[in-house]
Amino acid sequence: MGNFSLRLRKKALADVSLIRSWYKKIDPLLEDRFVRSLNEGLDRIEAHPFAYQVVYRNTRRAILDKFPYSVFHLIQDTSVIVLAVIHHKRNPELARVIAE
Repeated sequence: MGNFSLRLRKKALADVSLIRSWYKKIDPLLEDRFVRSLNEGLDRIEAHPFAYQVVYRNTRRAILDKFPYSVFHLIQDTSVIVLAVIHHKRNPELARVIAE
């Protein structure tokens, strides 16, 4: 294994922004909890990127704690690239589209 750097694609950043806005409208504390859960999940992915199930080609899926979202990522050399953050009720075939 080794040291990996984590990058979020524009799509993933846009996903996170929309999710944060949604939770902030409900309760700013809920937004804070989501951000904390996401950061913890991203830290785990960065530390152990191969620990997560491959769902399509080289795209892996990590499930966030306490929130119904998955982080889709792939590994290229020493980089972990986050492709998207998607709600569990969204179509799972979306992972294929994102990976393309």
